[in-house]
Amino acid sequence: MAKYLDANTIAEFGDAAYAKSNIAVVANGASHSDLSKWVGEFFTDVKTGSASIKLSSTPSKYFGGEERIAYGSGNALVLGFPGSPSFTSGSSYKPEIDVLAALLGGESSIKWSPGFSLLSKAAKDFPHTSVSTHNIGYSDAGLIYVTITGGASQVGKAAKNVVDTIKKVAAGEVAEEDIKKATALAKYRALEAGQRTDAGIEATGFGLVSGGKAFQIDEVGKSIEKVTSDKVKAVSDPVISLFIVAGTTY
Repeated sequence: MAKYLDANTIAEFGDAAYAKSNIAVVANGASHSDLSKWVGEFFTDVKTGSASIKLSSTPSKYFGGEERIAYGSGNALVLGFPGSPSFTSGSSYKPEIDVLAALLGGESSIKWSPGFSLLSKAAKDFPHTSVSTHNIGYSDAGLIYVTITGGASQVGKAAKNVVDTIKKVAAGEVAEEDIKKATALAKYRALEAGQRTDAGIEATGFGLVSGGKAFQIDEVGKSIEKVTSDKVKAVSDPVISLFIVAGTTY
């Protein structure tokens, strides 16, 4: 702790952290000449980095387990397992995770309809239960999770159907047509998210800093298009042995 608080150590860390290789300037709708002017004015003195301190970090790891928390305002069960990091993470990005999330689904995009995704069908016998699937991609890791909310007894019963459905995906017991529909939906969601200015700027900046490559939305779409049913099957296997249960009463 004393070394960490040493003024010289902090200064050396600052030189290593605030270096040219760790900074990306991204703008939307700005004049190139104006942007160059301000970058030149404020970043000319930025150093190349400290020779004595090398910044490094190990990739995040997933640790499965179970936890039950008493909550007086409702019942929820969350099944989570390793997902995919963001597209700009490089080779660790797995577009098949996005396809799996779309395939499982749960939430209906059609009003007054239970929906046509695998989990919407799995929960159709529990009208007061809500099911949804999401993949959260971080810089070097991701988490795909299924959330089930509703009455205590129905959440428990719906959860069994959800797990059975995921087991069928892992066993390859899913129609090829369903995989194609999920692929098209995953591509649409990715393209829609990439069109948001704030998300595009953030993804571009991270891509430039981490891998020297700007975020390319068309490449995201192409990578999703190449997903096969075998890849979807492979990434659905971990849910059988790895899961998180939070906020549960049943």
